[in-house]
This record gives sequence, C-alpha cells and structure tokens, in this order.
Amino acid sequence: MRRRSARQPWSDCEDQRVRVLVECEPEFAPSIIASVIERHGFEVRTCEGPHGAGCDLLDNGACVMVDGADVVVNMLCNREPGLRVLNEVAGLRRPPAVIAEMTHPQVLSATGTDGGTTAVDLGRVTVIEMPVKSGALIDAINAVAGRRDQPLS
Repeated sequence: MRRRSARQPWSDCEDQRVRVLVECEPEFAPSIIASVIERHGFEVRTCEGPHGAGCDLLDNGACVMVDGADVVVNMLCNREPGLRVLNEVAGLRRPPAVIAEMTHPQVLSATGTDGGTTAVDLGRVTVIEMPVKSGALIDAINAVAGRRDQPLS
C-alpha cells in the first residue's frame, strides 16, 4: 500500500469513510500508526507537522488537510511548535475533532503555564495519555468522530 502524504487532497477518498489526519514526527513512524488506523476502516493521511516543509496552518492560517479531516490525531505536542498546531486546530471555528497524544502539562492544564495563551481548549480536544495502545486510539477516534457535529460545550 502506498502511503498518502499530507499534501495529497482528500478528494480522491471514499465519501463514507471517516477522514483521519495523523500529525506525527517522522521518527515516531507515522506510516505504521496510519496503517493501524486504516485497518479499522478509516481514510488516513499523514503530516510531519512544521518540522519539515513548513506548516500551512501556522504559516497561512489554513490547511486543506486539516479542513478536510473529520478527526485530527495530533502527536506533535510534546515540542514546540507542535503545541501551536494543536491550538490552531482546536481553535478553528468549525474544527475537526482532535485527539492529542501526550501528557504535556499545557495540554492537561485548564489555564496553561503562561496565563492561558497556550492552554488548549479541553472542550475541543480528547487527550490520550502515553503510551498509546491501538485499541484506545481507535476507540477515541470513533468517539470523537461521532460527536464532531455536536455543539461544543
């Protein structure tokens, strides 16, 4: 199976499948994570985040991969600027559901260490603590995809 990159548009995928964007640094094997998710019937794209070729979301305020995703699995948050990517995705007016895989204190804190400017809105993010098991990841994707169109609390 050929791995789809983050630059490949969602337009070529099956409409009925949930679209999952996995944001993951290359050293953490995003293709393996994507394969696990794909085996459960999801359409998956991967993105290495702003560590490689830049980040359309941070650089331009919009990203076609994020916009087209039903669920974003953000695994970038243990380092800057990955936390900023998570904040941007969670802050979108009509965001895709987001799962953040980490135990970064700014994600788990309601106010953040800088008085609130980098804390993530936990009403828009589901946090899975490390180490992530595949079953927990799939369960979380199903749960957040199911409530994507519900109003935020």
